[in-house]
Amino acid sequence: MRRLTVPLLVWACAAATIISTAAALGYDPLDSSTWSRWDSGNYENIARDGYEVFRCEDEPDKWCGDAAWFPAYSWIFGGLHRLGLPLRGTAVAVAWLFAAGTIVLLWSTFLRRETTRTVLAGLFFAAFAPGIIYHYAVFPLSMLAFFTVACLWLVYRERYAWAGIAGSVAALTYPAGVLLAPITGFWLVARRSVPLTERLVQAAITSGLTLVGFWVLVLDQQLETGHWNAFFLVQEKYEALHGSQNPFVTTWNVIRGGIENPGSGIGLVVASQTALVTLVLALVVIRAIHDRQPFDSADTLVLVWALTTWVMLFQAFSLYRGQAALLPVAVLVARLPGKVAWPLATASAGIAIWLERYFLDSTLI
Repeated sequence: MRRLTVPLLVWACAAATIISTAAALGYDPLDSSTWSRWDSGNYENIARDGYEVFRCEDEPDKWCGDAAWFPAYSWIFGGLHRLGLPLRGTAVAVAWLFAAGTIVLLWSTFLRRETTRTVLAGLFFAAFAPGIIYHYAVFPLSMLAFFTVACLWLVYRERYAWAGIAGSVAALTYPAGVLLAPITGFWLVARRSVPLTERLVQAAITSGLTLVGFWVLVLDQQLETGHWNAFFLVQEKYEALHGSQNPFVTTWNVIRGGIENPGSGIGLVVASQTALVTLVLALVVIRAIHDRQPFDSADTLVLVWALTTWVMLFQAFSLYRGQAALLPVAVLVARLPGKVAWPLATASAGIAIWLERYFLDSTLI
């Protein structure tokens, strides 16, 4: 427990900030409805009643329902609900436990329980990562972060089967988790320090097991809805709404739009968070190039994952929410000089409090 003091204190600081911010804005932190917004209802419905797919009333050529949302998080708090626990309150508790667990896991793995100035900055960045409010609400982002960190660390530590199992849970938790299959497979095969045959076997084990999570989703939706492609049927509507976007062009447009048309402040906070995420990724890439970072290092694995996931966020996702999936990039923030890492962590904390306001008043979905 003494070894866990540092990460738990950092997490407690973030949790206290989120709670006090809600209270200061007039929301009861002990009321589970405070932490449930918009898409939270879909996760609650899946936990309570399973999947449902039907033709949209206003657009009969399209499909509606909750099949576009992945089930692992719902299955956990839904299972606990069947044991007699309150549904929404349990959903909040599970999210908060995974949020704490992720900080502890980062500390125990990639950050190697160090207490240097830069490592602590990375830990604080993780605790106040962009979009962090979604790690404490009825959303699966904290669970995704936990199993993403676990998968990446286990791959690096050459525990390929366990990495695949962790990746499988991540892939059953949120669409971004499916990316772990091609990312880990690419990194394993592209290394030069291991014979090619061994690399292919390692990639097949890790990536293959990770994809099992997605096929569990397909099988479950076939059994529940009668449509093996239920996810794609419902997701098609949202893809038409968001469309496939160029990440660089969209980033520039979001930042410029937030500055030129801040509105009530929501445009500016989304622009600020997007600018921070972009700056962090640029700095860690520059650092990797400057230090000639070995490809088979843990930092390169995290960097490949972060850049690939960042690009995916622009494909049919709410950008400000999707950026919450990038929390593990805190590993790379911890490698930056302290005079760079701490301002990033401080800025992230300020934006986190700012963004929470718009989450609580339902401006953000």
